[in-house]
Amino acid sequence: MKPESLYIHIPFCAHLCAYCDFAKVLYEPAWALSYVGELKKEIAALKIDSVKTIYIGGGTPSVLPTPLLADLLAFVRPFLAKGGEFTLEANPENFTREKALLLRKMGVNRLSLGVQSSDEVLLKRMGRHHTFEEAKAAFSLAREVGFDNISCDLIYGLPGETMGILKKDIAALLSLKSEHLSTYCLSVNPGTVFFNQHVEEMDQALAADQYEAILRAFRTKGYTRYEVSNFAKEGRESRHNLTYWKDEPYYGVGMGAAGYIDNLRYTNTRDLQAYLKGKRHDEEEIVTPEEDRKYFFLTNLRLAKGFSLLSYQERFHEDFTLAYRVPLTRLIAAGLLKEDNARVYPTDQGILLLDRILLALY
Repeated sequence: MKPESLYIHIPFCAHLCAYCDFAKVLYEPAWALSYVGELKKEIAALKIDSVKTIYIGGGTPSVLPTPLLADLLAFVRPFLAKGGEFTLEANPENFTREKALLLRKMGVNRLSLGVQSSDEVLLKRMGRHHTFEEAKAAFSLAREVGFDNISCDLIYGLPGETMGILKKDIAALLSLKSEHLSTYCLSVNPGTVFFNQHVEEMDQALAADQYEAILRAFRTKGYTRYEVSNFAKEGRESRHNLTYWKDEPYYGVGMGAAGYIDNLRYTNTRDLQAYLKGKRHDEEEIVTPEEDRKYFFLTNLRLAKGFSLLSYQERFHEDFTLAYRVPLTRLIAAGLLKEDNARVYPTDQGILLLDRILLALY
């Protein structure tokens, strides 16, 4: 199946956040100019006809100067099919009116805004360079220029974060009334500032309590959890990210980007200089039938709707309920999975214990 989604990675940032593990470098004008040129070469080599979603992430795409951002958007816009979803990530401190108007002009119809927290102490601890007031101003600007599909991010489980602070963060985020919300528990990875500072991740039980508080509050305000970390108003789920969670193929271009094409999973080099010299794939994996099933379960069972029995049968040429009768029966009895309306999907408890489900199916 030919990919219908394109991910474009912009690694440049005005500053480096303490938690970030993505491929990133500090913004430098000459590098950025060369980088966009290499992006265009990589995209052209893929010979894309059209895609239904384009997602420009990072890094910080909004750090690019307006002329360079315009050049990139003008190049990729023709690949988007009519009615497609076109997302760009932005940080409040460099989301200007000029850039906002450019995005609308170039067909970007979905904005992902990095809010992360409303607490000034936590924002500084994370290395963020904006206040919540600036985030609100950026959100208002996006609305003013015509964005009616905005996603906001929240990080929880931060060092020193109490339940009281989290509840204030939840209330602040909900006050924006965005169409989509993403929440991520802090993960401390090697190579990050937090890792070098020996910051410890929150106790799992406390993190679970915080997640449950988020879930209750978001549901009360009409947001549906459609994936472990993602919530949306009706019909406002991220079409691009659903490509990943349904384990469908996608193009990935840019430094550190991952892709899945023709049964090949790949990750590009995270070395900027190597990328600028034309190096692309740093890792490649030909997916075996057995690994394909594992990826299918790993992704689809993150979704509240799980997967349809028909989609499984069409992909793997077997009846899931027969092939996995024993573990399925046990997982249903344990209250972790449900089978209903020709679908298999996790319960609320199952989403919290996803590892247990996957171990049983593997």
